[in-house]
Amino acid sequence: MDLSTIEPLYDKKAKCIYCQNTFTTKKIRSRFVKPLKIEQDFGPLFKEGEENNPLLYYVTVCSECGFSFTEDFSHHISEASRKKVQKEITEKMDKVTDFWGKRNVNQAVRAYKLAIYSAQLVLEKHIVFANLCLRLAWLYRGIGNQQEEKRFLELAVSEFEKSYIHTDFKTETTPEVSILYLIGEINRRLGNYNEAITYFTAVAEHPERSRYTKYVNYAREQWQLAAREYREKKG
Repeated sequence: MDLSTIEPLYDKKAKCIYCQNTFTTKKIRSRFVKPLKIEQDFGPLFKEGEENNPLLYYVTVCSECGFSFTEDFSHHISEASRKKVQKEITEKMDKVTDFWGKRNVNQAVRAYKLAIYSAQLVLEKHIVFANLCLRLAWLYRGIGNQQEEKRFLELAVSEFEKSYIHTDFKTETTPEVSILYLIGEINRRLGNYNEAITYFTAVAEHPERSRYTKYVNYAREQWQLAAREYREKKG
């Protein structure tokens, strides 16, 4: 096989969890994903104008009804929520915007905001909102929009906190310590140093810390950084 002829984007079959429509959307082959670095909140940073960014394709938008979702979404939608989706999304769907081919940042941002709205209408779990808001913050970070990055980081940390309180995440794929660590790191980025240190300490003292040493090591490093930043801020 000649690897030079393989395109980064490939077609993936998708099935809408709202209307059951089957359609084709785009994804990026992992071999083409080459971030410059991974930030401490796990956000990938790419060179300016990089098109092979999987964040652009994280959200799937149904070509028939406009309902937007990710793999985290529940497949059960109540009848009351269905009526809301029909009224608020399907009947207002913009057929002009192409979400099913190659996406730019603006199209991706619209897809994320549609997914957040879709999640609100069907009463999705807090972890779903948290992951959407965090990835949207990463997208804004990539284009240098600090104001919108901050806004969605604030939304993300609020939803991660609620997810932790209600334990609405799958512990087999998302360890509790990873949620605690992210809450700490996002708070550090937002300048909430006391909250950050509280959550980093919770990671370091977690009953399962020996099982998740990666997060414990991250938390210790970022605890020291948060303490140093706090001292510098206080002057």
